[in-house]
Amino acid sequence: MQAYNWFLSLHVIFMVTWFAGLFYLPRLFVYHAMTEDALGHERFKVMERKLFYGIMTPGALITILFGVIMLVDRSFYLAEPWMHFKLTLIAVLVAYHVWCGKIVHDFRDDLNRRDHTWYRWFNEVPVPILVGVVVLVVNRSIVDALIAIGVVLGIFLLSALIALWRARRT
Repeated sequence: MQAYNWFLSLHVIFMVTWFAGLFYLPRLFVYHAMTEDALGHERFKVMERKLFYGIMTPGALITILFGVIMLVDRSFYLAEPWMHFKLTLIAVLVAYHVWCGKIVHDFRDDLNRRDHTWYRWFNEVPVPILVGVVVLVVNRSIVDALIAIGVVLGIFLLSALIALWRARRT
């Protein structure tokens, strides 16, 4: 039991590290896409590379490592539907992480074709995933997780509608 609690603690610590990067890197993309000077572009390239390879990716790998260790110890969770949904959300999160890496490379190679508005929405992708994972772990209920994810997506939709309404007024 003692070892499991240490693994859980480390899993959560590195998950927070991973998510900090997942929230911050796309924000850097927003500002990078708005940058017009060469020095600014180079500065963002360095920041993005260091964040992705120095913080996010190690955070992701260590989070997953301790998650696997805990699943080996508590393999009975693999029979639970909530765990299947959690692992699905984690797979989506890993795909998002990989996509972020591709964007880092696109910016590095001066191949970005998206504007800052697209990155502002891209930045929000991990939010419903985080909410779903936390609700699944705490409540162990797929229905509760879907409701929580739906609320987050509803807030995003409302925000988009308000932004469109404001844009039409000007």
